[in-house]
Amino acid sequence: MNLGLAEIRRARLRFGLLTTAVALLVFLVLLLSTLGGALVGSLTGALDRLDAAGLVYAGNARDNIAASRLDPSVADAVAAVPGVAAVGAVGTFTTRAPLDGTATDVQLFGFTPGAPGAPTGLSEGRLPTAAGEVAVDGRGVAIGDTIDLENGEGALTVVGLLRGSQFNALPTLYVPLDAYTSAVTAANPGLPFVPINAVAFDVDPGADAAAVAAAVTEAVPATQAYTRADAVARIPGISSISQSFGILVGLTFVIGIVVIGFFFLILTVQKLRAFTLLRAIGASTGSLAATVALQISVVVVAASAVALGLTALALQGLSTGIPVALSPSTVITTVVAVWLFSLLAGMLSVRRIARIDPATAVGSR
Repeated sequence: MNLGLAEIRRARLRFGLLTTAVALLVFLVLLLSTLGGALVGSLTGALDRLDAAGLVYAGNARDNIAASRLDPSVADAVAAVPGVAAVGAVGTFTTRAPLDGTATDVQLFGFTPGAPGAPTGLSEGRLPTAAGEVAVDGRGVAIGDTIDLENGEGALTVVGLLRGSQFNALPTLYVPLDAYTSAVTAANPGLPFVPINAVAFDVDPGADAAAVAAAVTEAVPATQAYTRADAVARIPGISSISQSFGILVGLTFVIGIVVIGFFFLILTVQKLRAFTLLRAIGASTGSLAATVALQISVVVVAASAVALGLTALALQGLSTGIPVALSPSTVITTVVAVWLFSLLAGMLSVRRIARIDPATAVGSR
């Protein structure tokens, strides 16, 4: 162990350059993972954190809640399906409202308080229960503020703040269904009725949500029901975005492991004569392997600390308009994965050490 630390102290430039390279690679993995998760979350959060077991869309909606149009009476038909415990209508459309002093596009969601389809992720305050109240997931808003929707009827008072419940990467406003109906009517005068976009449902205790969703699709004409997880996964474009970020993170991760593995393999080859002499005077393969493992651990820990600081600074300087936060689970998973796979890559060096024949030290100069 002392040998490994002594070598790091003597070759500070060499190990410093390696630590810098690994830190940059870990930084890229953390940054890409965080940005990818934040982007997907801002596109899907409203459905992913919906308080419901499943959702029912119009049959021709192509898995898109925004393209779904249902008569409100469909909610009663869904409620009559065996296995459905409760239902709630959900409506959504895009409008404009002044947030943080600037008029911007916002996504408005209407839900029935106390029924399936209410948002979760409340970070402060409470959910709205009456017309004129709103809960918001977006920047520049505080409890007690008022928001005037474009073509809306009256001001909405902010009573709750949400996090992780955005949709389409837009600030998202949640209001009771009556207030939603009034907003749609004001924006589209002359509508014979205000359609809903989906019916959220819960299932009876012990019932399988997927089986109930299939039963709803079969029993209610011109509808398509999904479990909540399935509805999130089917949002158009989400699969491509997730795969793209996954490929970028995976390639960066693999490059980092290859860099660490080859560095220590080359380092071992350069020190082969020294290791041979150590074996000749009684050093075991295990002790030499432990030296390599210690050096890998020191490099990865130091690099991860630097990468964590760089990532925190980078996220603070971002102005993406979507909530971005570095998850402790992402940090722990990334660092542990880099460390474990780096040790595996370092086994190439250990294997080379194990093949050293101490007898070759005789006559070495």
